[in-house]
Amino acid sequence: MTDHSADHLPPDRCPGLLRPHLAADGALVRVRAPGGRLPDGGLRLLAAASRELADGDVHLTSRGNLQVRGVVVDERGGVPDGLIESVAKAGFLPSATHERVRNIVASPLSGLIGGSADVRPLVGALDAALCGEPALADLPGRFLFGVDDGRGDVTGLRCDLSARALDPERMRIGIGALRGPVVPIADAVQALVDAALRFVAIRETRWNVRQLPGEGRELGGTVPLPGPDPYRMPYGVLDGAVSVRVPLGILTPSMVAALPDSGVIVTPWRGLVLPADTDVEALTVAGFDAAEDSPWSRVSACTGAPGCSLARSDTREAARRTVAGPAPSRHVHIVGCERACGAPYFPHTLVVARSSM
Repeated sequence: MTDHSADHLPPDRCPGLLRPHLAADGALVRVRAPGGRLPDGGLRLLAAASRELADGDVHLTSRGNLQVRGVVVDERGGVPDGLIESVAKAGFLPSATHERVRNIVASPLSGLIGGSADVRPLVGALDAALCGEPALADLPGRFLFGVDDGRGDVTGLRCDLSARALDPERMRIGIGALRGPVVPIADAVQALVDAALRFVAIRETRWNVRQLPGEGRELGGTVPLPGPDPYRMPYGVLDGAVSVRVPLGILTPSMVAALPDSGVIVTPWRGLVLPADTDVEALTVAGFDAAEDSPWSRVSACTGAPGCSLARSDTREAARRTVAGPAPSRHVHIVGCERACGAPYFPHTLVVARSSM
């Protein structure tokens, strides 16, 4: 979700590895989890740090990453040393120079259920390759890589560069909205890195591939990719995994306590994929939603007040009221102002909540 409640602080006022953003409820710190895969025990450590140094919750993003809100920064705009130490100890900071560019979404069910190829090894290889190229530290922080195992879940997320499995041996490189070359799966990571290096060399002040004059043809793109079919993430007990929603993307301390220590995967749809032996009933009691046809599948919201200074209402409370009422016939996205942050790419009804708090 794009969050206009936050503005980057100047780098010279941000000592340490984590660059905070200012929001109405305090500073916000994003923690990257390439492919949504969390290090064992990492979520518990991050949640403990949030209880001590932030608002107490862990928030999920639409890129399968994590963030903590309500962080108190020092007089120079830096986050507390204790937060940096906790994030590093949890295994989320493998690089001091490339942390902000490790934005990789990947098929969360890959290697567990379905798909044409198991792309899990590619995620780790791509992350290592990005961190190993000094020039790629200059990628914009919003630049997004996608690794799709062939089911078409990631290709609808407007990635800047992507690789989608065609079969167990080949992948189609996507360059913005354009077709790139078909390469052996063993060469996909290098193809993505090469295209990213070319983008850094020519981007000037542009943030993403689609802003280039040729919309990515400069990087080897040709004709437009076909429009992706709508993807519906499955929920509940699956054949080989458990899939749950996290309402409004907010993991409370009690929800984190109900999760296993290992095998946790964050999805780009603000949910989690968990090991097959996870107790779904206990998760439901803790606040997770495992129903396949839940009202939460048709309701989302921006940050809203009090977290966003531009919002005129508590959008999350409005979303909860909507879920508690008659089920909407189509997806409803509730926002606190006309910027409509976080609006989904698929058809939906946009509701601007104007009520005062």
